[in-house]
Amino acid sequence: MTLSRALIILRTIEAIIATAAYAVVAGLLIVDVVGREVFGRSLLGADQLAVFGAIVAGFLGLTLATSDNAHLRPAFMDFVLGKHETTAVRVGDVISAVFFFGAAVTAWSFVTVSMDYQDKAPVFYFVLWPLQIILPYAFASCGVKHAIFAWHPALKPTADGVH
Repeated sequence: MTLSRALIILRTIEAIIATAAYAVVAGLLIVDVVGREVFGRSLLGADQLAVFGAIVAGFLGLTLATSDNAHLRPAFMDFVLGKHETTAVRVGDVISAVFFFGAAVTAWSFVTVSMDYQDKAPVFYFVLWPLQIILPYAFASCGVKHAIFAWHPALKPTADGVH
């Protein structure tokens, strides 16, 4: 399998999970509002589950933005780079990869502490670490993608989303 194909498959999987998480969030909030407004009863914990779903979707949104090269960035000084723009972009991807790998290690440390203490979610009392794994995963995914973009710049989509 080529790196290009692997990036497409990874992006597709992340997009499906993010979309499903947002659908769950929307469904929970609709059920909660209808329950309160029509039946006078709220669905216990719906708002908390919606927050968890939004966290998953949001962190996967970070990975999708990395996949699509869609992060917001200032462009007003681009003219300064001139002929060195390609090199600067590659260096930026290396720096971003290092940053995201560092964030992944830090996030994994956070998750392991949560595992050790068996932190639990209020209302439902399930352990939180399986949900928290999205943090190191998202940062590691972004780090891998930036490393690939630095190694093979042709695989990085342009700002308009074209490879």
